[in-house]
Amino acid sequence: MGYVVLVNLGVAAAVLLVARRRLERRRRVLVVGSINVDLYQRTKGGAVAFAGKPVDLTPIKGMTLPAASFVATPKVASQLSGDCKGKEEALVLTMDGPFVQKTGGKGANAAAAAGQTFRCEFLGNMGQLSTEENVALARDLAHYGAVSVDRASTLAGQPTGTAYILLFEDNDNAILLIGGANQVWPPQTELEAPGGPLHAALQGVVCVMLQREVPAYVNVSTARLARGLGVPVFMDVGGTDAPLDEALMPHICVVAPNESELTFISGVPTTDADGEVRKPLVRAAVAALRARFAAAGNPAVEVLVTLGAKGSMHFGPEWTPEGGEASGAHETRMGRFGLTTPDGRPKDTTGAGDCYRGSYVGMRYGEGRPIAEAMRWAAAAAACSVEVEGAMPSMPPCEQIAARGAQTVVGLEDF
Repeated sequence: MGYVVLVNLGVAAAVLLVARRRLERRRRVLVVGSINVDLYQRTKGGAVAFAGKPVDLTPIKGMTLPAASFVATPKVASQLSGDCKGKEEALVLTMDGPFVQKTGGKGANAAAAAGQTFRCEFLGNMGQLSTEENVALARDLAHYGAVSVDRASTLAGQPTGTAYILLFEDNDNAILLIGGANQVWPPQTELEAPGGPLHAALQGVVCVMLQREVPAYVNVSTARLARGLGVPVFMDVGGTDAPLDEALMPHICVVAPNESELTFISGVPTTDADGEVRKPLVRAAVAALRARFAAAGNPAVEVLVTLGAKGSMHFGPEWTPEGGEASGAHETRMGRFGLTTPDGRPKDTTGAGDCYRGSYVGMRYGEGRPIAEAMRWAAAAAACSVEVEGAMPSMPPCEQIAARGAQTVVGLEDF
């Protein structure tokens, strides 16, 4: 059929059609970031043991932290014995098992989610010392999102990154990271070299997704190159508790924190004295964050905030806290979808934020759908995700997302 169409079109039109089809095949979401071996353990009363000594993880519940930040958390450090400076990863490696191994990493998770909605490529590093685990990682990326890994690297002498995912009784989690190959990249000048692998990977990209489980300069180089090519940059701020890199801020189109991440990158609390997220506080934090971006020369940054059971909110380029009705036109609120688990509660929230963001990017930038429609699709995907244990294995296929998205949105009551 395709051959007949080409013959009937004539030579010039046929050439144009082939070129357009070739371009369509090249269009894809690019995720530059991390991939991890995930090691799961359910905590006992919110604690896990390090070399037999229990440590309460409640102070970092809901957070994803590199080993150094975990050890430096005051309410954690007070429970540890001895000087751990410079030995943070070695300490985390003493965590007592048993563990259940699965596939994850914020970059790989987001790629798998985006790949369920639109074509996606993952660019990141695995370690040659983790050969057996890498086979499972590549297999899962292909299975859960048909994600291309042709330009991903396997680094000699390095282990693949590892994430310890520690589940609480309510199925929320705390995540501790050991960087491994995720932290080993070429120098910045090499990354940004014209015609280099990163420059080549950005050709034909509808959006590039970044997160912070890789060195900060990798994100800066990628964002700067992407914006130079007119490619939107979508930033997940998870993976560390470090401040946002000011060199990165001018190049970001959308910054996408959850409510706790919004607090530490804006400096403004999003919860009241009872620990409840409140919309006026979220708006105040967004206003403070956008003021920081404006000072960095980027006043039009969009902010997409995920709020767990309270849904999500998007603040557009023209939004201002003083805008009244006019500003309201630039603020979009989306609720959530009910769960089909026996008790109506999440089974595992690991990767749910990655699922939401990857699904949003695939729908908005890949399929070119409006913001509200992309948020609804992402909310449906995240609802399906929390019903399945594991990070990447919980990324739902598009048919499942569509079925959930056809149901009624809940949780739109004011807060």
